[in-house]
Amino acid sequence: MSILLSAIKSLDQGAFTKQEKIVRGVTSCIQDELLCYGDVLPSVNKLSSNLGFARETVVKAYGELKERGLVNSKQGLGYFIANHAADQQLNIGLVLYGFQTFQQDFYNKFRKCLGSQFNIDVFFHHNNIQMYESIINSIKHKYGMYVIAPIQTSEGRALIEGFPDDKLLLIDRYQYINENVASISQEFEQSLYRVCELLEDRIQDFDKILLYYKADSDNPAGIYDAINEYCRTHDIRLEVYEEYELSHMQKGTLFCTVGDTELWQILKDTKELNFKLGDEIGILSHNDSPVKEIISGGITTFSTDFKLMAAEAADFIINRKFTNRIIPSELIRRKSL
Repeated sequence: MSILLSAIKSLDQGAFTKQEKIVRGVTSCIQDELLCYGDVLPSVNKLSSNLGFARETVVKAYGELKERGLVNSKQGLGYFIANHAADQQLNIGLVLYGFQTFQQDFYNKFRKCLGSQFNIDVFFHHNNIQMYESIINSIKHKYGMYVIAPIQTSEGRALIEGFPDDKLLLIDRYQYINENVASISQEFEQSLYRVCELLEDRIQDFDKILLYYKADSDNPAGIYDAINEYCRTHDIRLEVYEEYELSHMQKGTLFCTVGDTELWQILKDTKELNFKLGDEIGILSHNDSPVKEIISGGITTFSTDFKLMAAEAADFIINRKFTNRIIPSELIRRKSL
């Protein structure tokens, strides 16, 4: 204990707050190998008494060290050193929908922007509310920051309402919790309507639009709303299906896919029937990927820049500057439309 007390007291009183002195004292002792994994720290009451600091100050300092992954606590044992890497600044709980290509892009960019000093544990809920609940309950109170792609239901909202506002960042799909919770999210309805307007010269070459959309799924409602409104205002025939069938494959059809399952089936049948993609058949697909860039001469997509989303999420983690950022979907024109 005397070593830790000396380290804390050696810090310039004017340069740091009392909480910062405790945090820096512990981290410097770890860096100098004066404190090692498993070493027990002084109790809150004992450290408070010896330093002359308020008990609440010690509790907050130990809490910050826990958030950084340097210290842990157990009933009956108290606080102890849990990590020998003193530069491990923050443990982050990252909750994503799944690990599709665009979410992989997010993770890779997020990891790169944060650097090795941050520890990221990633979880996937696959839009399954039971799995989401299990994940949320398992990570609560265990991380210094939470970056969550929420399930946009009242039940999903209730699960994350108890998280501290300043430690929570919502990404991907927008969900309002309160005015103090930061978010970086996609926008679908206005963006996709604008995409359709940009494609108006090509859309009018087709007889109808077939949209594959599942209402009771993670398919964004804004996609359906945008396509439906565009077809209504431009007097275009619209048919909406949950799944693709071979009977849908007719010349003069523009297919709009939200998921990739239908896309691959459409491309397969287009090739087998020898239909000309971009001429007799059109395709507009949600979420870009390297595969869509090269397959069949290129698939036209509307997509959010997930690398930009990741970079801004990392910036929020590092600088803690509040944000409510909407990243619109953008058009990427290729052969299919």
